[in-house]
This record gives sequence, structure tokens and C-alpha cells, in this order.
Amino acid sequence: MPVILVAEDEFLIRALLIDSLAGVGLDCLEASTGKAALDFIASDKKIDALVVDIGLPDMSGERIIEAALGQRPGMPIVRCSGMAGDTQPPTGIHVFPKPYSVIQLSNFVASLVSGTAKS
Repeated sequence: MPVILVAEDEFLIRALLIDSLAGVGLDCLEASTGKAALDFIASDKKIDALVVDIGLPDMSGERIIEAALGQRPGMPIVRCSGMAGDTQPPTGIHVFPKPYSVIQLSNFVASLVSGTAKS
């Protein structure tokens, strides 16, 4: 089963998203801080995709993305933010603006890990 690393500091958003991802057949690793996300990325745990909030309390999600790009090249990344972001993100990074539908995001992540996503 595909494993998604969810880096989101807001408990309710994280819980809803993880529940929705489980509903489309995905396992999740939870990171409520940037440090926890970096620890997962540096570990040998299986991670098939990353969903990262840009506004984490201890560091920017951009730092998590940078680490993921360096340590797990080719892993799909979904960048979530309530702030205006890049209109043309680098290859492999998909932008999902907040507020988002957890169902739409979960379906999109499922399509990413199955290789059927359309950006």
C-alpha cells in the first residue's frame, strides 16, 4: 500500500486529511512539525509522496521540500499553502491552495502515486 508523509501542524486538518487518504487506500505517516517531517525524510521508511503545509511552526515547508528533493528524488510533492505561491513550481511539485477539499486532495494524491495524475 502506498505511504504518504503528511506534514501539517493543525491537528484537525491533519486528522481529516489522513482519514480521507486512508479512504482512498493510502497509509500515512504524520508529522506535526518540520523537524518530524525531516526525520521521516532522512529515515529509511517507505514514503511514496509528500503532502506539506508551507506554514509549519518550526520551519518553512519549503525547507521540507528542499530536503525531500535532495534525499528522495522523484518523489511526488504536494505543496499546500494559504498564501500565493509559485505559478510554475519545479517538476514533481504540485500546488494545492488552501482552503482545499480533503477529498479532492486525497484523490489527487492517490492519482499521483498510481501514476495517473494530470497536473
